[in-house]
Amino acid sequence: MGEKIHVLLVDDYPFTIEGYTNYLKIYQNINPHLDFKIQSAVCCQSAINKLEKHKFDLVLLDIRIPPTTDNKFNSGEDIGRLVKTKYPKTKLVIITGHYEPLILGSIIHNINPIGLVYKSDFDQMVLDDLLKSILNEVPYYSAKILKLLRKNIGSKIILDKTDKLIILEISKGKKTKDLVDVIPLSIGGIEKRKRALKELFGIPKADDETFIKSIIKKGFL
Repeated sequence: MGEKIHVLLVDDYPFTIEGYTNYLKIYQNINPHLDFKIQSAVCCQSAINKLEKHKFDLVLLDIRIPPTTDNKFNSGEDIGRLVKTKYPKTKLVIITGHYEPLILGSIIHNINPIGLVYKSDFDQMVLDDLLKSILNEVPYYSAKILKLLRKNIGSKIILDKTDKLIILEISKGKKTKDLVDVIPLSIGGIEKRKRALKELFGIPKADDETFIKSIIKKGFL
């Protein structure tokens, strides 16, 4: 019998879970000293139920999954924070289709998973490299994640949590009057932040659309 590794796969697409399961089985066949015990969840609620009932050594978590019915957990990012705070010994790998520096930065800053994989990077070779790294306590980021982080590491533009949230909401088409519902600032405070951000990016007189286009061009969104 190999070393048992209890794994939770979280993704709202059963076909994706099946693919991850097959990758794990192939890795196990090549490494018979390991014995993966695999369970799966398709949403925030089923993930929480599994985590409460079982002890997992490894969680592979998609960032975009359906929320709980009470909306206390709205995404994989919320589940990731739960795992890191309540189950700190569990190795957490975030799998994301998001390629925006603001979102990736939020994941790294707020969750700091041992693994971060861009979804289109995920294949057998990536899984092999991922497991070799994290089972030896070495963090692993997939190729596209590293490329994006390297692209922005030299930037002199530093954004705090509120700045990032303002940019994300503007990129969704929200107006200033709507931002007060999600950002703990007054309309005046939000307008002041927006002006400061536009000056920071060198386009003080730009409208919101031009502002977002500039941010995208600089690789921040």
